Amino acid sequence: MSLKSLRKEFVELWYFICIPAVAALLPWKLAWRWLRWWALRESGPFDESARAAWAVAPQHLPIEDGARFRARMRLLWLIDYTDLLLSAMRRRRSWYPWHVQRVGEWPRQGGFIAAGFHAPAYWLFRMLAESNHDCMTISVRWERKDFIGHPVRYWHGRLRYWDMRRLGRQPIAYRPGVKDKIKRALADGAAVLSLVDVPPRMAPNAPYPVRLLDHDLSFTEGVVAIAREANVPIVPFWVEFDEDLRTRKFCIGEPLDASDPAATLSALAQILDRQVRRMPESWFFWPELPRWIADATAVRSAAATPHESQA
Repeated sequence: MSLKSLRKEFVELWYFICIPAVAALLPWKLAWRWLRWWALRESGPFDESARAAWAVAPQHLPIEDGARFRARMRLLWLIDYTDLLLSAMRRRRSWYPWHVQRVGEWPRQGGFIAAGFHAPAYWLFRMLAESNHDCMTISVRWERKDFIGHPVRYWHGRLRYWDMRRLGRQPIAYRPGVKDKIKRALADGAAVLSLVDVPPRMAPNAPYPVRLLDHDLSFTEGVVAIAREANVPIVPFWVEFDEDLRTRKFCIGEPLDASDPAATLSALAQILDRQVRRMPESWFFWPELPRWIADATAVRSAAATPHESQA
């Protein structure tokens, strides 16, 4: 391994593990100052993510202060990684810190789909455990061959998957071929975590048009169809940070009826739209948006072609 590669791995080790580990050991008020100090530095792997988001976000929302946007996004990445280590260090499944407040209630009985977005929300598993719910996670496989030259990223991901299995008390449902696993978990009364803000190229099954950030995009039916077949609700959740990102509310929405996929996906898109407009830095999927818009346009064109030929 070259000196340049070693240096890159050290930087990733520092940002992914060392900085969050110090924060996890400190009282939160000191931890927040520690994380904010590092977030103000325009360096490290989280700066790459912040710059990629900044290249897209101002084209869709009136954001003027790029330095503030990037610093806050770096801070949110650091908070998310600190959440993982805080969780991994606590054995009791229902524990969560004082600076996170739960708002709303999960369904009392039976299985359901917990529908979220690509934003910091790691305390989901403990919020579910507090209400005596197990949780299955839907995910792509996390394989070593996809992280050649990045062992820190690989092992950090393995830690996250280990903690999700431990807290959820359910196996990870790896795509593809997850339908039967999900239906069994729902039949057993477990929740199933699904991140619904996925563009067609990642989940091409039955895309439905939605309106997001003043664009005609699409969400795929996926787990909504499974929820309809299993006769379980879709329960949205999201996180609202206060202005300085010191504290947050983990919000649980009203259950949605999966019998109408278009209405359900539209309602989820409205929640995401509201949250992204409220705090653009909290959405980690900004870099996907340009291709998502292009893919949604292609899907609409393909759907319109048969009608045009009939006309």
